[in-house]
Amino acid sequence: MSNCAQCGRPLPSFSTGELTDVCPECRQRAATMPDPSASVTKRVAPPRPPMTIALIAINVVVFVAMVASGVSFVAPTTADLLKWGADWGPQTLGAQPWRALTSNYLHIGIIHILLNMWCLWNLGLLAERVFGRFTFLLVYTVCGLAGSVASLWWHPMVVGAGASGAIFGIAGALIAALYLGKLPVSREALRPTLKSLVSFAVYNLFIGAAIGIVDNSAHIGGLVMGLALGAVLGRVLMDEPDRRKTAEVFLFLAAAVLLLGCGWAVRQSHGDVVAVEKGRYALEERDAGEAIRNLEPVVKAHPDDNQALVLLGRAYIDKKEFVRAETVLQRAVANRPSSRAAKLTLGFLYVATQRWEAGRQIFSELTQSVPKDEYSWLLLGNSLDGLGREPEAIEAYQRCIELSPKNAYAYRDLGFSQLKLKQTDAAIQSLQKSLELNPRDLRAQQALAGAFLAAGRRDDAQAALKKAEELKASGTDSDEE
Repeated sequence: MSNCAQCGRPLPSFSTGELTDVCPECRQRAATMPDPSASVTKRVAPPRPPMTIALIAINVVVFVAMVASGVSFVAPTTADLLKWGADWGPQTLGAQPWRALTSNYLHIGIIHILLNMWCLWNLGLLAERVFGRFTFLLVYTVCGLAGSVASLWWHPMVVGAGASGAIFGIAGALIAALYLGKLPVSREALRPTLKSLVSFAVYNLFIGAAIGIVDNSAHIGGLVMGLALGAVLGRVLMDEPDRRKTAEVFLFLAAAVLLLGCGWAVRQSHGDVVAVEKGRYALEERDAGEAIRNLEPVVKAHPDDNQALVLLGRAYIDKKEFVRAETVLQRAVANRPSSRAAKLTLGFLYVATQRWEAGRQIFSELTQSVPKDEYSWLLLGNSLDGLGREPEAIEAYQRCIELSPKNAYAYRDLGFSQLKLKQTDAAIQSLQKSLELNPRDLRAQQALAGAFLAAGRRDDAQAALKKAEELKASGTDSDEE
């Protein structure tokens, strides 16, 4: 006696009609099961997949809302993407883990969303028929989260967005389900579909690696999760509804536990990026003590982390702990001699401590290597002025102004140097321009009063001095160099 090729039950010893190695029960289920290869091998219009349409609609609505709010539809900025929920280690691994999900519905320009939605439509047509609408939604969501977690593990400081991880997950789930699943369809019938799915995955991974701007880690994370889900789902697609539902519940619970565990592991291994971002934010809020509390443990655990070293050096400078600042900044320069940020901050420390020649050497080098860096020209001017080389300082300030015509500090410091050379009229013009750009600069207001007095304009000097006294009394001096 032979057994059914699908379920293994004994076949009846006598039957009429077409000879077959499949029992009547499996044949009946097969009659109600859509052919997964139909969407690829036959040009038969499938029924509209409601969940696929809903997912595409959500992605499109989010994109339209972004553009309507003023975000570029071609190349959104990083700030815009973060505002709308993009994935980024310092925030996702910190207090905003929801970004791992919202980033799957966010896209970086019109080309990005068009390509992703085209892929989602084509894969969704098949996947929703094979898995069912709600299982399809769960596969999409779980694989998207897996892609986000993989991206956070691989490069936590890169801002990520897009449905690619989820889409690769759908492709992986289909590949595993069609290849490993117990389906009432012959291998020959499935072969074209499997070939197309594998080609899609391999080709897009290759393209992502070749062009270098695509987050292949999210693709791989979504694909691997999809393969795992599909391998299990394929085995229960032909089971009784209750049994299949129970298996799916346990499968997705296990997937949720796995994602939580992986997310915890990523947070443990990359927790320093959260601390660094907290330190940066504290510096922006001028809370050097809080910045130091966040950054010192990172530098202790990762002494080669240049970003943390530079930020910690800035925090020490703000606290006027100059010896400690110099130690960490010199380490940063030694770690990465080409680091502009490390050299710029170290040079600023030298200027702040009036070590003019050391500052001049650093900023002379920076202005040669990065000639369009306005801050290097400004600080080079400060160093030259400190050395008594005012004509050269004036040239440096003028170069800074050419690069940044609205730099109030460049005009102010230019006025200082001009006053030293007794170029009174030029100094007045420079200082007035500085105050036009930054009316709350006490030092510029005091210098303008002195310039007017030197030019014999006593009434103007008195008016300028009165404004300086008002600024000093109000405590609104905005000199934040």
